[in-house]
Amino acid sequence: MLTGILILLNKRTLPLSGLRAFECAGRHLHLGRAGEELGVTHGAISHQVRALEAQLGVKLFIRANSRLHLTDAGQRLLTAVGEGFEKILEGAQHLDPGSMSGSLTIACTQTAGISWIARHICDFQAQYPQIAIYTVEVKPQQRDIPREIDIAICYGMPQANERRVEELWKPDIFPVCSPRLIHGEAVVLRPDHLTRFPLIHDGQNSWDRWFDAMQISEPDNVSPMHFFNTAISLVAARQGYGIALCNHFEVKEDLREGRLVKLFNQTIPESHSYYLLADREENQPLRVQIFEAWIKDVIMNKLISS
Repeated sequence: MLTGILILLNKRTLPLSGLRAFECAGRHLHLGRAGEELGVTHGAISHQVRALEAQLGVKLFIRANSRLHLTDAGQRLLTAVGEGFEKILEGAQHLDPGSMSGSLTIACTQTAGISWIARHICDFQAQYPQIAIYTVEVKPQQRDIPREIDIAICYGMPQANERRVEELWKPDIFPVCSPRLIHGEAVVLRPDHLTRFPLIHDGQNSWDRWFDAMQISEPDNVSPMHFFNTAISLVAARQGYGIALCNHFEVKEDLREGRLVKLFNQTIPESHSYYLLADREENQPLRVQIFEAWIKDVIMNKLISS
């Protein structure tokens, strides 16, 4: 079988469109989302993947529990194809170095910027130092995004206004606090135990929704603290002043380093999804295309999967 694959995959018969469809489906593990990214139907993605499997003589995906999974062969091919596409991008960059130099304006909410986006922007700029990066704040659920922004990571769907809007993910939220807040207290085992502690509110995450989902009454015997965004509410939580709601992206480092603890496995979805807003690919400079691919890879492979 291996010999057959080596014979088929030469420069003349390499199925680039099939490999692109496979790579996109492998990243998303969802044919519909792969089709949306490439601007084709999920049926077209399925057809190209099946044709690639037939040419290679191996199964690349299996479906189990109504979900798409990579086979071992599929995982190996996805790694190889991803590395290959990365080399193609690097080669394209050197064809016209001027297409990478210039400015890149990125917008995000203050909480997302503080908690995870800033460090990945710095990593990107270290790899592409010829790009001058500017960041701009957008508010949660801000609909109108200024035209001078190249890429925006938005909480809540923005208006497209002839640009491209792509849903990225909708994380779950859960309660966190400083370990010292519950030190010496009876063990917090159930959601109703939270009624003994101060609750920190912010402008997005709703304790009302969380208590409703847990089917318990929100306490009325405490004076809650209200902050205008999640980043500040998490500062108060780290300092031991109460319990805050957040998603995993916002506290990944805090949980790993022990500044905060996750109190329960029970979660509820965020009120809104996160979206990417950008120009259509044909209107994007190469530096914008590369950053978009970079940040999507961060979200899918470093944040969501961790």
